[in-house]
Amino acid sequence: MNTRTALALLLIGTAIITSGGLFKVLHWPSANIQLMLGTVMQVVALLTLAANVLRSGSLRQVLEQ
Repeated sequence: MNTRTALALLLIGTAIITSGGLFKVLHWPSANIQLMLGTVMQVVALLTLAANVLRSGSLRQVLEQ
């Protein structure tokens, strides 16, 4: 997975967590599913970014890709 895709996945995960938090506050159904899905998406994206940084050697090179 390239850097752009991982960053997009990170932002989408953040949006899902935010909407899940709103659902939780309003006691609407599926809040737990949204929170879990958003968290898993963010973990996958962050692990991918960390692997890309370790593989390339520097954060600057990863962000320029």
